[in-house]
Amino acid sequence: MLTSIRFEEYQMKKRITNEPQQPSISQFMDTCAGQYSMTHPQQKAIPNALLSDLIIGCNLPLSIVENKNFRHFLTVVDRKYSPVCRRTIISKTENLAAEKRSMLKTQLSETDHVSVTVDIWSDRRMRGFLGITVHWIQRETERMQLKSKLLAFDRFKGLHTSERICEKFEAICDEYNIKDKLDYIISDNAANMRKAFTVCFPTEQGEEHDDDDGDHLDDPELWHDLTLEDQETVGAAMAKTQRLQCFAHTLQLVVKDGLSETKVASPSLSKLSKLSSLLHTSTTFKDVFEAEFGEQKAIPAAVITRWNSTLRQVKAVLQCEHLKLCAVLEMAGHKELLFTTREWNLLKEMVDILKPFGEATDLTQGEKIVTISAVVPSVLSLNHHLEKLKPQVCFLNGLVRSLQASLNKRFLGIFISVRMARAEDGITAPFSDPVYLKAAALDPAFSLLWVEHHVLGSCDIKAEVTQKVKGKD
Repeated sequence: MLTSIRFEEYQMKKRITNEPQQPSISQFMDTCAGQYSMTHPQQKAIPNALLSDLIIGCNLPLSIVENKNFRHFLTVVDRKYSPVCRRTIISKTENLAAEKRSMLKTQLSETDHVSVTVDIWSDRRMRGFLGITVHWIQRETERMQLKSKLLAFDRFKGLHTSERICEKFEAICDEYNIKDKLDYIISDNAANMRKAFTVCFPTEQGEEHDDDDGDHLDDPELWHDLTLEDQETVGAAMAKTQRLQCFAHTLQLVVKDGLSETKVASPSLSKLSKLSSLLHTSTTFKDVFEAEFGEQKAIPAAVITRWNSTLRQVKAVLQCEHLKLCAVLEMAGHKELLFTTREWNLLKEMVDILKPFGEATDLTQGEKIVTISAVVPSVLSLNHHLEKLKPQVCFLNGLVRSLQASLNKRFLGIFISVRMARAEDGITAPFSDPVYLKAAALDPAFSLLWVEHHVLGSCDIKAEVTQKVKGKD
């Protein structure tokens, strides 16, 4: 009987084993798994998303598509997708760039007025680049919209002479057919930039240009201004094309003037610079510093071409408790970097003086909004700020006087236009273009609040400026 039962169980198991079974989901997926064809929508969509969202949007390198870990990640996301090579992504990038360039040309062909900003700078590998952005007003049904696009970002090799800058700039303007549409050109105050646009738009008599202006990127000399005589010459040459100086760069020069002429602050700033350098070069001191003030605390290095980096540096050290910082420096064997009470208070006063300059710099560096309307209110407010500080400062009277003198010199056109509202239009002083007054008056955020007597120092100026602004179209 037991043998019979075992035999029946054996027969039953055999029938169950031989019967066809429904495959599992994983088995079904493995059976159906294949690769997308090159024309499949998903096979096209993924590389396009890689280009637009990761390489362009997240600023990842093109080489990521050949990274084995990234390719494995893509197979996990979609097993049917066939990863593309770098050459394919480069081809798609070129096609996308050509498409965007064509769209931009179409948009610019529909407007009659544009303005551009021009700048040259270098990357960390000291390779030079020329960048040009274009700005215009686009009419859309019932409203007008401000548009800003990158016109060019080209490698710029060799010496940065005015002639070569002019040649490259004209080629880009011709490519997009905007040279006759230019209203304003905004650039920094570097001598080669100024001369470049004098070459592009010469006076009737013509001018000779030296061939030895091969300024190099990040050279501190680039931040020196031209003489007033040269400035007037360039201003006259640019009368038709309306070149405007970069406000933020000119403000940089004002602060640079003030700091360079204020010797009393040099010892404190020198100690601060050495302290910042020590934090970036000594791991031992870094550990001691972080043990006292925390890992998130740091003192950034100052950059010679960015004055507000000095302001950030001073602010950062003042966030540390004075006595604790002195104790850390003494314990680490750097007594020469100890800040005296007078030097510490001097740094605090410096922040109070320069803070509004930093705010004005940030206010006028917007990319999506109009910022030219903030120039006149900012300059007048800074002058008023310095005037109020004169009887209050204890250590940096020289800094206040130097800043105010440089502010009045470099923004002379604004003070002439405002304080002498009936002046003739032929002023060639810096920032003398009436567009600054008009922009400020037409901006609802400012209107004519900036011409109040406590800012300008005269009760009848408001009426005069109002008449000047309204009297010109």
